Amino acid sequence: MTGSEQPVNVVRALIAILGALVLFSGLSQVLEYTLVRTAGGDSLTSMAAYMAILNRPSMLAIKLAINVAVAVLTGYMCARIAGSREMLFAALTAAAESCTLAWGLTTGEYAVLPLAVRILLVATAGPGILAGAWIRLQARVALAGAPLEEAPLEEAQ
Repeated sequence: MTGSEQPVNVVRALIAILGALVLFSGLSQVLEYTLVRTAGGDSLTSMAAYMAILNRPSMLAIKLAINVAVAVLTGYMCARIAGSREMLFAALTAAAESCTLAWGLTTGEYAVLPLAVRILLVATAGPGILAGAWIRLQARVALAGAPLEEAPLEEAQ
């Protein structure tokens, strides 16, 4: 560890990882449900009807876009909470979320989604989380290198 790196706060790291996992799952499910409910209206009476609406090509494309956006947001928030070593904690989050998605999309109701969509959902979650953490890392580095305030003209002379 170099002198410029902050020590890792284990509690903060665990909150960052677990919070990011909850954020990804919760936000993606709420947005998916809202999307399907809006498209389906009152015809949503069962899980089969829900999945039939979700299986429309336009809905699947929107779901993919939503999941990528949620993954980037999740990675950013994970890195923001972690405070230091953003990429490490985002990588742990990305691995856990990818495994969770792979499991969830191969069992239960979501197994009826097209295989290509399920593969894309799993394949984009991890890189999206890492992209969000990278954005936060770049912001932290930029803020650390920038002066907090400009010196008055008298002091500069």
